[in-house]
Amino acid sequence: MKPGALVLVSGPLDRADHWQQAGVELGDHDVVTPPSTADGPPYAVAWIASLARPLHARRMRDPLVLIGHGTAGPLLPALARTQRAGGRGVGGYVFVDAALPRPGAPSFLDLLRAADADVAESAHEALHAPGAGWPPDAPRPRGHDFWTEPLPAAPDWPDAPCAYVRTGSEVPGTGPTSFWARSAHSRGWRVLEGADLSTLLADAVDALPG
Repeated sequence: MKPGALVLVSGPLDRADHWQQAGVELGDHDVVTPPSTADGPPYAVAWIASLARPLHARRMRDPLVLIGHGTAGPLLPALARTQRAGGRGVGGYVFVDAALPRPGAPSFLDLLRAADADVAESAHEALHAPGAGWPPDAPRPRGHDFWTEPLPAAPDWPDAPCAYVRTGSEVPGTGPTSFWARSAHSRGWRVLEGADLSTLLADAVDALPG
């Protein structure tokens, strides 16, 4: 497809500048990399609002393609709703080493449990320690309330074409990306795998219908 703008979104566990290098390498496109700095409850709503504000303030051409990494994946439908509410079109989604939205209002821990029940159980036990943050290898570990908070529901989704990119890097907090790639494939989405992220992203966007 021919996108108006690529919106590269880092997950709540990522560094705020996670997409900086990819944004430079995708210079042939109109690329937007809004930083998420929200850290307080309600976590998902605060995260979405912290991204929606700078996106609404920026002039961008339709359609937007929302590209999410890691734990950003399950929140992309809610972020898309904020953009449509502002009169913008969302033409597609690309999930990069990301967990995927699921029906209902699962928590991040529920999604992790779907991907790897053993890791989820270990995480839940670790999170009961006072002041504990998990996972310890994430740039921004989060506490028990973050992991068990119900996420915004995604009714009538997917509402635009989707693709999945798997780089081979396991992302803290999502469970095996191979699980999510298989889930994407079972939905009939295009799944691209490799190590050259900028090429994979460009190919994934090109493969979106529209």
